Amino acid sequence: MNPDTKTNEKQESNSTKSTDFDSLELAFLGSLLPGIVHNLATPLSGVIGATQLLEMRVGEQERLLNELERGASQSAEALKVQHQKSCSNLDIMSRNARHLTELLQVIIRRFHRCSQETATPLSLFELVSNELQFMDANLSYKHKTRKKFDLANDTYTVFAVYKHVAAVIDDFILRSLAAHDFSRGLVELNVTTNYANNTGILELESKFFETDEEPLETDSLNLYLARLAEQAGTYELQQEKGHLRVTITLPRHAPKT
Repeated sequence: MNPDTKTNEKQESNSTKSTDFDSLELAFLGSLLPGIVHNLATPLSGVIGATQLLEMRVGEQERLLNELERGASQSAEALKVQHQKSCSNLDIMSRNARHLTELLQVIIRRFHRCSQETATPLSLFELVSNELQFMDANLSYKHKTRKKFDLANDTYTVFAVYKHVAAVIDDFILRSLAAHDFSRGLVELNVTTNYANNTGILELESKFFETDEEPLETDSLNLYLARLAEQAGTYELQQEKGHLRVTITLPRHAPKT
């Protein structure tokens, strides 16, 4: 076979794999849109409700102030009560507004960074914590798992493609949620990060009740892990009945060429 033909076939194969991964990721992000809307609507409803109450109370406070000017002694105490309630609503609005801002920033970062194709220095703490927060858009993950996070809050960075690491985290969570779907049992999710020997280590572990009839399928997870390994990362996948663990090791610096 002509060498040029082999090269073209390899390029076409790599292009097809890239397209397949892109399609899977777009489908995954699309599946999260209802949850994203839900997460945004919850704090937004708190802001709207508190705003409406404040508007009503401002009018009442103006009336009480007018009575105070006429020397009505009981109005002073009533005004204090109204003021305390207004302060409480302002606190609700402030907290929900900050929450909305954080959610929007996470969403924007997620969509922007997952369009990047090259390996770059990344904060492992920021990447993992942002992705876990982003996954709250999956309502099963948000409400039907018991979570334990132990993230090393160091300033170290690792060298990786953001979207490749994020895809492994997402698919690991989806595989674990599948265990909940067929067993109806609570899934325990443990996420740990640390640094050793000039590398960053991410460990994902889930524990669940797995039936003999429906073993947990991890083919897609293996594909994402293999893609991650193409960019100097290494991984180990361990699967036992009712237990799934993935350990990812990423270099802290760009590999020497």
